[in-house]
Amino acid sequence: MNKLYIIIIPFLLLFQTMFAQTKEIKGDTAYWYKRNIEFQKTLDLKDFEKSQDEFNFRFWNHGQIIEISKDSSEISGSIVNYIYHTKKPNKSQRETLTSKTLLTSQQSKNIYDILKNSKILELPSDENIEKWSQGMDGITYIIEHSDKKSYWLKNYWTPTSQDSIPEAIIVLDLVKKLSDTLNLKDVYKSFKKSLPKKGCYNSGGMVNMCYASNSFELGYSGATKLPLGFYSSYSATYIGETKINGGASLQYNFDNNGFHHLNLQIAKWNIFYKNSSPSDYIAYNYQNRILDLNNIKSEFENHQLKYGLNLKKNFSIGAGLDYLSKNYGKIGGLLYASKWFSEPKISTTFSTSIFDSRINYKAEIFKDINFRSAFLVNRISIGIAYEDFMEYKDLYFSFRVMI
Repeated sequence: MNKLYIIIIPFLLLFQTMFAQTKEIKGDTAYWYKRNIEFQKTLDLKDFEKSQDEFNFRFWNHGQIIEISKDSSEISGSIVNYIYHTKKPNKSQRETLTSKTLLTSQQSKNIYDILKNSKILELPSDENIEKWSQGMDGITYIIEHSDKKSYWLKNYWTPTSQDSIPEAIIVLDLVKKLSDTLNLKDVYKSFKKSLPKKGCYNSGGMVNMCYASNSFELGYSGATKLPLGFYSSYSATYIGETKINGGASLQYNFDNNGFHHLNLQIAKWNIFYKNSSPSDYIAYNYQNRILDLNNIKSEFENHQLKYGLNLKKNFSIGAGLDYLSKNYGKIGGLLYASKWFSEPKISTTFSTSIFDSRINYKAEIFKDINFRSAFLVNRISIGIAYEDFMEYKDLYFSFRVMI
């Protein structure tokens, strides 16, 4: 008897599997069918072709899927949010991030009633609707539904562009009722808000949303009179879920005779102009120097505060105050300007402080070399700078690596 069970049970399972795959497939059986089959596996969705539920329904919008199933008297449903993510711009390798929210019994019943009261289940795919035009851009809604015997897959390209033909009105009415009943926009907004604030995101359309990557720079900094030194900086748009929009840098040059130049800067951007152009920034700069000035060991200390704007065409300006402390106690005006040239990837900056009749200034130029491959280093910068500070003149040079 046990041997008979061993033979019969696999046979029944095989029969059930074969029976579940005999549904008649209707609708768009070409491109959309093949695409959806693969993507269903990626999102771990129910296989409507094999399901023996009394009723299944699935609605696809960009980045969002609504599923409803009915088996006997039980109705269940879910919202699946998804988005494509690349870790860096211009990268072809992408991952699909998803989240699933189960609907309450009442929500599921409400959507089921909407579907049954709509004519969407009787509507053919748009290719079989007279006067339904097609295009390359726009938005395509995909609808799947099944019963125990048949499986339908139908798509509708941009119903808002169909001159109000009756079938387009049916689709648009369904889209609105689904969105309003389930607050789909708020649900998707909450999903996107929970995503890591790095890389680029795309919900299936033509638009990418990219976050400015956090960056860390480290390198050598030297000068003709202070040949030893280093440079480091870190800037971040987000740290975890917290929006920072700030950064800090440290430059230190020295020699073997006790002379040095310390330069520390802290900056924050998007102060008043948060999501617009131009954007703004505020920066505090502290400098401490012990210099050989005309064979005299001289110590200087600066506190600089400036506010500025990032204008169009990669041009920035700023103005503020420069307090020269220690033995001097002078307050001067500070002016700043920078320009980034995207084609040769060269940046230039000029800053000057004016104390009575004394003008200090510094001019810098940097050449960037970017790496777009999956290399650890994102960019290398090579730069030179000339400074005239309180009659102390020096030529700086640096080599920086951005990770």
